[in-house]
Formats: sequence, C-alpha cells, structure tokens
Amino acid sequence: MRKNLLLAGLFTTFSLVVKSQVGINTTNPQGVFNIDGLKNNPTTGVPTATQAKDDLVMISNGNLGLGLTAPGTTLDVNGAITNRETALAVAGNAVTIPVNVSQVQLTGAATATVAISAFAAPNPGQRLIVYNNTTGGFGATLDGVTIPNGKALEFVFSNSFWRSTDGGAAGANSVNIYTANGTLAGNRTVTTAGNSLSFTNGSNSVSVGTTGTEGIVRANGASRGSFLATGGGNTLSMYADDNGKAVMMTSGNNTGIDIGAATADPVNILTNNTNRVTVTSAGSVGVATTTPQRAMHVNGALQVTNEINVGGNGTTAGNAGTSGQILTSGGAGAAPTWQTLNTVSGTINSAVYVQGTTEATATVGQTIDVPGVTATLTVPAGRTQTFLFTILGYATNFPSGGTTSQGVFILEQNNVKISSAYTNKVGAAGGGLNDLPVPVTFLKSVTLSAGTYTFKVRYSAWAGTAKVNVNPTPYTGYDGDTEAMLTKMQILVYNN
Repeated sequence: MRKNLLLAGLFTTFSLVVKSQVGINTTNPQGVFNIDGLKNNPTTGVPTATQAKDDLVMISNGNLGLGLTAPGTTLDVNGAITNRETALAVAGNAVTIPVNVSQVQLTGAATATVAISAFAAPNPGQRLIVYNNTTGGFGATLDGVTIPNGKALEFVFSNSFWRSTDGGAAGANSVNIYTANGTLAGNRTVTTAGNSLSFTNGSNSVSVGTTGTEGIVRANGASRGSFLATGGGNTLSMYADDNGKAVMMTSGNNTGIDIGAATADPVNILTNNTNRVTVTSAGSVGVATTTPQRAMHVNGALQVTNEINVGGNGTTAGNAGTSGQILTSGGAGAAPTWQTLNTVSGTINSAVYVQGTTEATATVGQTIDVPGVTATLTVPAGRTQTFLFTILGYATNFPSGGTTSQGVFILEQNNVKISSAYTNKVGAAGGGLNDLPVPVTFLKSVTLSAGTYTFKVRYSAWAGTAKVNVNPTPYTGYDGDTEAMLTKMQILVYNN
C-alpha cells in the first residue's frame, strides 16, 4: 500500500511529456530529465540564463548540466564546485591520506620533510589537493613531488601515481605577479564573486597591451557592460545596455566633454554603419555629406521649428527678425537680412492716393495749387525707391457758360516741376451739355534716394478763367456725386 502511495505522489510531482521527457517542478522540460528548483521556468520556450541557474538538466546525449539547460560536456556546471577539506595532523613527520577525499590540509609540527602516503585512486583522473600548513617550515612530499610549506598543490592520479598539475617535479613556487613578470599559458578567468577588483597605482599608468593587430578591453555584464573613468571628482561613464542604448556621459565637477580628433582628421557620426554627420578638420559640419562646402552644409531637407537668427558672432545671438518679415540674400560673402515684405527689392512699398478738396479759380497767367492734391513721402536711409504717378484733372469755368479756356496741370517735386499735361474746355453758346471740360490723365516715374519729398499738383491758366475741384451741381441729371470733377493723384512706391 505504501509503495502505491509513493508512486501516486511521484506522478503528481513529475510532469511526463512526449518523447519520454521528465520535468520536476516544470511542465516544460528542457531535456530528457529536468529539475527546476525554484519553479521559475516558463511554460513554453527556453528559460533565461537567470531562470536556468537553479536547474538540473540531462539531455539526450547523456550530458548533465547544473545551472544551465544546454550542457556542452558530460558534466557542465554553471556555478562553483566545492571540495570539502579534511584536516590531517602529521605525526613523526608522516601522514596518510584516507580514501574518498579530494582536498586535505596538513597540520601539526614538522621537524623534517613530511612523507605523505596516499591511496591508489580507483580510476585515473581523480584529483587531490594538498595544502601544507604545518609548522616548522618544511615541505611535504607525495610520490616524489614536494609541496612547499604554506603552499597548496593539485594532483591528478595517472599511470598508478599522483602527478602534480603544477608541472615541476619539485613543486616549484607559483610566479608572484607582485614581484615578478609572468606568462599566461592559456586563457584565464578571474571570478570576483561579487567583490571589486581594483588596480591602485601611484604615478604610473596601468596598461593593457597586445602585439596582435587588435587590442580589445572587454567589460561584460548580464545586462550592462560599463567603463568608468574617475579623475578626482570628475567621472566619465560609458556603458551599453542589453536590448537598450549605449551611453557616454560625464558627471561630477567636470566642465564639459570634448569629442574629437587631436590631429587633422575628420570626426564622423554613424548610424546603421553609415556616415551621417561629419566634422572636417577645418571645423565645417556636413549632414549627409562628408565634404561640406560651408561651415554648415545640409545635403537634404531642413526643418526649422523655432526662430532663425541672422548675424551675431561667436558669443552673441543674431537677429531673429520680427513677425511677418522675410529673409533676403545679401549676396556672396554677406549675411542675409530680415526685411519687411514691402521693403524687399521689386515689391510695392506703399500706395498713396489723394484727391481735391475745395474749389479754386485760376485767371489768365495765374498758377495755383490744386487744393488737397499734395503728398509727402520719405525714402528710407540706404535705399532707393521708384515713384509711379497717375494724375487725373478737370478744369472748367462752369457755370458761366460759353467760355473757352485752356491750361496745364503741373506735377511738382519739392516745388520743382517734374511733369505736366495740357487740358482745355471748349465753350458753347448757352452752355448745357456742349459746354463741358476735357479731362486729362498723365503719368510720371521718378527714382529717388533716401530723403523726404513733397509732391503736389498745380494748375496754370493759359487762356480763359478756369476752376478746379468743381462740384457740378447745376449739370443736368446731377445725382449728388461730389467727386465727379475732383483732381486725383495716385502714387505707387516700388523698392529698388
């Protein structure tokens, strides 16, 4: 009955899956036999290295693994193996090592070399470690090999004798790298078991070198590999995270970080193993080009989401302009400038319109100002502008009726005539629809440099009396349009 209960308990503990795989504490065995000590393996897929640390796995070829799920040798252990030490006291400068031990410590007082007797191992390859901790300063000899006082030697049983793995028949002292140079006979690993390994030096450097074509210094970690350099209170940290970013940064009392070349060589930034940014030896920066033609050369589209500053120098910001301004070229070798749109060359700076106000009369030989048709304009410093004039004028002596008149409208700039146009009015007996003025329209263009200018329209009566800015109220069909016979002037100002 107890055997049946034991079998039932075993079946509830073991998970049997296809292909005769057995799992204890796991439904996802990684080999023929798998014990998951902490029950932390996933139900599907391969456990991580951390999850496998508590596993025992035997795979189909007979390899047995401890602390891993894919053993590569008959016994593959991911962790420490402990040999229990047996203390043996010498007597009469002799000691016997019992069977079935793998590490011994010789204790007690010795007055001469200690003779060690050891069992014959049942199988070649068995290992034995002997530590000579006797007092008196004498060595201890096993099968012709002497273990110096205060030293430990490892032996392997081969060809009916215990053979020292140190290679010397006399058990030579190990090389002390603190007092002598040494040569590695093969790859070596120092396991610090959670402790720090530090090299503290005085005024000299600690160097790692190789005569090969490439010297590599590695810092490996399960999730991060880091290099840390400290100078006083200043720290430079470089690290690479598993499935994350690689980072280089400074901290502490540093004043900055320099990345560059001490010689006339470019500095490049790459992504996807492709050069993206180049800083040439002359300091020019190229984006998507290794041969920048200017201090900053972008070989592609450029997006600016904030202000653009123009001018300034190495220590001061330039001018960001004002809202609505546009950036215009200053030509080769000159910085562009921000300009208001109506100040850009080839654009209209402004448009000015004036028209007559009150009626005025000119008699024969008299020249009068046309009331209201005057404008004062200023050309900004350092600029030239072109003024285009369009002038429309009426001159009549209505309502006298039947009187003929003629004369000219004059455009003056700062009281100097710059243009004129002839006009007349043919009188008809009785006036009426036949007694009408002939309107005149004339154009003028002038280009001026910086300064303030006053432009006005005048009328000069050659023959007959004439009136300007007439309100034609007596005209047949008049509908109250007081602007119909006013003199008008329009000025378009162009930037050069």
